[in-house]
Amino acid sequence: MAHAFDTGLSRAQRTLIRDGVVELLSGLVAPTGYLRTVIPWGGIVRGYTDEIGQDLLLAAFNGRAPSIAVALGDRVADAAGMGGFNFKGTIELVLYHYSNHPRSVTDGRTKLDASAVASDIADPGLDIMMEHAEELLIGQRLGGTSATNPVGQVTRSTPTIKQIVPTREEELVTTAQHTLWAQRYAVTVSRTIDPHRTITQMLEEIRTVIRPTDEAAEDLTPPEVLELQNTTVDYVEPPPEDP
Repeated sequence: MAHAFDTGLSRAQRTLIRDGVVELLSGLVAPTGYLRTVIPWGGIVRGYTDEIGQDLLLAAFNGRAPSIAVALGDRVADAAGMGGFNFKGTIELVLYHYSNHPRSVTDGRTKLDASAVASDIADPGLDIMMEHAEELLIGQRLGGTSATNPVGQVTRSTPTIKQIVPTREEELVTTAQHTLWAQRYAVTVSRTIDPHRTITQMLEEIRTVIRPTDEAAEDLTPPEVLELQNTTVDYVEPPPEDP
């Protein structure tokens, strides 16, 4: 069964945004890139004190590093226009950057080391990971059909999902074993809800076919089928009653 949406899109806006970001970052994944994976993730880490969220995210990475997880957080909505059925809102887009480079928390894990200088597919450190991700996402539109514009840029335009805008970067945890950063963006979405969704369509025409029973058919020579199509009934107002 195919679900339908008032936006006219093929999937929910959140799904299109999350999957679209994964697609935009896919060029950084091995064997052509240095990331081990880019995954869509359904959770949110609520800051550096959210140890449960961090554990769930690390379990999703399953030791694959360097890697990025793409998640969507809260939305703040506001009315857009009159009538109460139009609104727009900003969804928080979060990229979780994960590295477990063993050399040190600085050389190798944070910044480029000698091994990464020698190979473009070696772990370049979190500084480069986050900057490359930002370059691939800022200004991009998600959710539409991929197309190439006249200057050679790939666009995925839909009027209900606006461009990706950066907001902040936040360090969540650094230990001897791993480092986790959150790179935050904002995506504005708009929706117009169908106000007639629960209203039954007005009846405009009746088509009726009347067929006789078997007994009645035996009395007909030859058998006939009575059909009434596009029949209208005229209403005649009765004369007023005598006082």
